Amino acid sequence: MPVAVRKINRKIHVARRHGAENVAIALAQKVMQFPLFLVYRGERWHLRGFHTTNYKKMAVAFAEDVPGGLDVVVEVGCGLGEIVSRVHAKHRFGYDIDPRAISWARFLQRFGRSGVDFRVGSFDTLEQTDLQDIDLLITMGWFHYMSDEWIETRLRALLRIKRVRYILVDEFPYQRGRIEKLFDTIGTQVEQRHDWQDDKILFLYRCDG
Repeated sequence: MPVAVRKINRKIHVARRHGAENVAIALAQKVMQFPLFLVYRGERWHLRGFHTTNYKKMAVAFAEDVPGGLDVVVEVGCGLGEIVSRVHAKHRFGYDIDPRAISWARFLQRFGRSGVDFRVGSFDTLEQTDLQDIDLLITMGWFHYMSDEWIETRLRALLRIKRVRYILVDEFPYQRGRIEKLFDTIGTQVEQRHDWQDDKILFLYRCDG
């Protein structure tokens, strides 16, 4: 079967799984977002909307199932904030190293009124805040770019000075076992869920004993 036909069949399959309503919303949002994509000089993945991206839906559902409820949620690498803005918590913070993405997220928030505190930065920035207790730390879609040493060093530095109850993290299929092995040395795995769309695994780890 030609590659082009396989891609079309894949898109049809994904669309059916998400449903016509979600596809329609995603297409409409992509049209509306494209001018902002040009203004903020975004990356193509910024246009991959929540309604047709399964791992984002899974992350929100996973967060809602965290034991003990959520008061403070922080997402590092939040992009436009499509995950953190949908998690129910009293205090929500979104960090990203790209100031353009944060500006874009702040602009969108004017219409959604999600109440997320968007900030430019990463783990080192979070370490310097006066925020002490974090119920859930979300790190989705970017650890695969970083070395094991970097991940472990930054996380352990953060955990030494902040009380983090749970971490939600994903693992890409071509690196199967890498993130799980690393995080097994940092926390206790509570649950894992499989993303049918991207073949990723989402893990929930408890980090405070």
